[in-house]
Amino acid sequence: MKRFLLFLTVILGMSLSHSMAQLSVTSYSVHAVAVNTTPAKALSGELKVFANREYDDLLMELSLSYNFPSSDYHRFSAGFGINAIPFGEAEPLNAFTFPVQLEMFPLQRFKRLSLVFELAPEWVFEETLGIRTLWGVRYTFSEQQ
Repeated sequence: MKRFLLFLTVILGMSLSHSMAQLSVTSYSVHAVAVNTTPAKALSGELKVFANREYDDLLMELSLSYNFPSSDYHRFSAGFGINAIPFGEAEPLNAFTFPVQLEMFPLQRFKRLSLVFELAPEWVFEETLGIRTLWGVRYTFSEQQ
């Protein structure tokens, strides 16, 4: 478990070091909170924490996404993620996810604030395929879009 947490920390650190300090924070309704890197570049990373659970059942997801060219009103991305339960007693890896996101900018004069919709097929190990949907609000700390 400690190796897995170290792995997550190293991957996120590498993502952040290449992000040119452009970070976003997303609140996915009551389900998760996330930290995103460089949504304006071709590749971005995201770390989600599904924090509405007990500590030993806490889900974390690390994903890497390709960001398609954005328009004035929206941005579309698709990627691959690994979902884990790092503090549980069982095997920490939980699922592979394939998130597809649509980010919309409803306030053209304030593009730091956006709405995010995610559809993510997920393959939970030792179970079947499922589809997860999330919606939320994202705030980007840099003015670059």
